[in-house]
Amino acid sequence: MLGEADTTDDVRDSHARRGRSGGVALSFTRFGGCARRPPAYLPAMDEVERLLRRLAINDEESVGMVLSNGAQLAGGQVLRPKVDLLVRLGALLALGAATSSLRTTVGHALEAGATEAEIVGVLIAVAPALGVARVVSSAPRLALAIGYDIEADE
Repeated sequence: MLGEADTTDDVRDSHARRGRSGGVALSFTRFGGCARRPPAYLPAMDEVERLLRRLAINDEESVGMVLSNGAQLAGGQVLRPKVDLLVRLGALLALGAATSSLRTTVGHALEAGATEAEIVGVLIAVAPALGVARVVSSAPRLALAIGYDIEADE
């Protein structure tokens, strides 16, 4: 999927080279301590590794595919739509995105089955990484994006 030039032998050779150089490779010996093939569910990992390598070298095709929401691996969609949108929301909150961007993502997340509690849970989950200032500035924008008027009298 990522390139017809990549073969299983290329990946196996890559693993062998990195294993000798002390890299943090998946080696055949990690699977039970003997030289046997990894379980059948791991071939997708080779595709994941190739994608990360290509993104790391700024491969234009791979970057374009990821940015256009076209990144799908051998097993199909990587994240379920609701989870994908909640992760995107966390990234937008971390970046200090505008209310309109938050509103769009919140709307799509709600359509995908997310609850308001899960949406607020994203802010809570990323809060330790964001810090107090970003959490305090993001909370009112997120509230507006959900549809709450936090300025209204209680």
